[in-house]
Amino acid sequence: MTLVPVREERAPAPTGSPEAAPPSVSGRRRLRDGLPELYRESEFTMRFVLGFEEVLDPIVATLDSLTAHFDADLAPPHALAGLATWLGVDEVEALPASRRRTALHRAGELARLRGTAEGLRLVLDLFFPDVPLRIEDHGGVLIGEEAGDPPKAKAAAFDVYSDRPLEPAMQQAIAQCIERWKPAHARPRLRVKKGSATTVDMPAATPTPLPTQDDTPEPPA
Repeated sequence: MTLVPVREERAPAPTGSPEAAPPSVSGRRRLRDGLPELYRESEFTMRFVLGFEEVLDPIVATLDSLTAHFDADLAPPHALAGLATWLGVDEVEALPASRRRTALHRAGELARLRGTAEGLRLVLDLFFPDVPLRIEDHGGVLIGEEAGDPPKAKAAAFDVYSDRPLEPAMQQAIAQCIERWKPAHARPRLRVKKGSATTVDMPAATPTPLPTQDDTPEPPA
């Protein structure tokens, strides 16, 4: 009996298969090119190893560019949130990518100024660049009756003013930011303009606004 070799006819690769798919990171063929020549002659083996490449190559690509993931200028957008948490500036997650990168660059400066009036101004400028906010402290002088008398205890306080109306969600975000970055001993108050001559007062730690307070004097009876 004579054996006649039969040539296997393969149908065209369907759409979505590795052969028909567009080039990807698995095109580097790291695993396949690393096989001995004996195994590379087997089409089945090469297709089998290709499946591992498609899973492992994204991981290898990340490891190859790992240093870039820790660079505020080069890190991909999805890595910026991790960097922000690591550096203690979680609020940047709500910012556009370009503003997030700027805030990450200044994370060291923010850490040095944390708990100071200058640091709070910088934070509000970075995290809420489109909101006109200004800080006013009340100052004050303590005078004792005797030279040796201890100073009277009085908590420091300051106000953060917004000269335009804000949505409740924005008020809450600003209030939480103030509470996190304020001096530890100070009592903040957020004052938001509402209408032509009305403000809404809210302690910075309170997530919802308090009732409206009219700052205009009442007309004489």
